[in-house]
Amino acid sequence: MTNPNEIHFRGANFDFNITESPIIYSILNLTPDSFYDGGVNTCIDQVLDRIETEMSYGAKIFELGGKSSKPHFDDISADEEWQRVEPYLKAIQKRFPNIVLAIDSNTNSVIERALQSGIQIINDIDGFNSQTKLDLVQQYHPSVVTMFNGRNFDEQSATLEDTMQSFFSETIARLKQAGLQKENIVIDPGVGFSDRNTLEFDLIKMRFTKQMRQFATPIMIAISQKSFVKRLFDADSGERLIPTLLFEAYMTQLGGRIIRVHNVKETQELIKTYQIFKDLLND
Repeated sequence: MTNPNEIHFRGANFDFNITESPIIYSILNLTPDSFYDGGVNTCIDQVLDRIETEMSYGAKIFELGGKSSKPHFDDISADEEWQRVEPYLKAIQKRFPNIVLAIDSNTNSVIERALQSGIQIINDIDGFNSQTKLDLVQQYHPSVVTMFNGRNFDEQSATLEDTMQSFFSETIARLKQAGLQKENIVIDPGVGFSDRNTLEFDLIKMRFTKQMRQFATPIMIAISQKSFVKRLFDADSGERLIPTLLFEAYMTQLGGRIIRVHNVKETQELIKTYQIFKDLLND
């Protein structure tokens, strides 16, 4: 029996106890236009080798993405999005039959195809805001990541925390009504998702991580290489790693437990350092 004071992230064929230590959730963008690594993963064998290496560094979950969600992204058809993902998915499942896979998609038919293909986790930047998606959740019972997408709201700094509070309360309730348990639901404050792209909003969302613990669900840290670092330090994409790691450590201290990243090896080092830090504080 699970200790009621523990926090688990559970789904089909996986159960991660994240009470004390975060886990690594690796991003595999299969798009030519992603903000950080667009066009990098262009060879199936290269991706398979990358997964094997990142598993050795402790990555537990691998997320496939067939469409960029960067600000003002160019939308594509559902068929094109799925065609980017499917060949990689089949090869990954063949080589790593026990792997835990997620898909980053807000497209109804792509989500359905992913679930039919055995993907265990759906990461929807729109927070499962349609009945079609909720019906798919009810039918397939996947685990989910539901994100607060500031582009879907009239964000105001004075009311942003209240808006996020209402969003997560309502979204978790809808997902539970569709048959999920809290340990199947990961919540993400959506740092970096704003049409106005303001640093002020991103800092509010990072601080809100502490308040998100009230929902007793796993909390995602998804700030890897985000552009708020550019606004702080005028850093291009090759210079954002150290600030990213420091902010991830801050959000981990506030309660974040699933770190969604491009840089797995460095994140493993962050987690080891975080554990040492915790031990020193407890001495």
